Amino acid sequence: MAKRKKAQKPNASYEIQAVNFHPQTKRMLGFDPGSRNMGISLAAANASNKVKIVANSIVTSPINDLVNFMPARLAFLEEVDRWVTTYQPHGFIAERFQTRGLLGPLVEQVSVMLGLLAGRYPHIPIKFITAATWKNDYQRRFDFQLDAMYPVCQTTPHQLDASFISVYGLEKGLQRELDFTPQQIMHDAEVSSCVRLIKRKQK
Repeated sequence: MAKRKKAQKPNASYEIQAVNFHPQTKRMLGFDPGSRNMGISLAAANASNKVKIVANSIVTSPINDLVNFMPARLAFLEEVDRWVTTYQPHGFIAERFQTRGLLGPLVEQVSVMLGLLAGRYPHIPIKFITAATWKNDYQRRFDFQLDAMYPVCQTTPHQLDASFISVYGLEKGLQRELDFTPQQIMHDAEVSSCVRLIKRKQK
């Protein structure tokens, strides 16, 4: 599907690697937002309906300070810019936040980040979905429990969710189902993680 090129030195605390994509490869950048932990993942699909997680990470500069907004805004957009410049995604998809009790400024922070994404890249289509939209769809389709994956996956839950979200975005953008299994997406997320994996205890 793609050949990796020399690693690019980033400003953030992780590296992402440039890739030579086939011209027919479609790419989606997915976000699982939070104020402290925000997952980001790039999924790619070829003409044969095969899908792969190319890279994923935890965003190191999410906006969690609305008082000192301008420097936080610049750091967040600079980090996302590296992903956009490196992978040239055809679309964005992000999980929008729904209020569940009293969570302080979290809803505001997530909404600000999603708004910045939409405003920064007007040429890139963006779709906002709820957590239930993609989770219920995939859990019915594959008859598996996502919650059972979190304790065994070596990435953070936000990275795994962002990977599934990016694949979901590809399917919606292409208007067809892709060829993958949940176990493959989890494996891809672990292999392509740009941050250190979690050492899970064997049960």
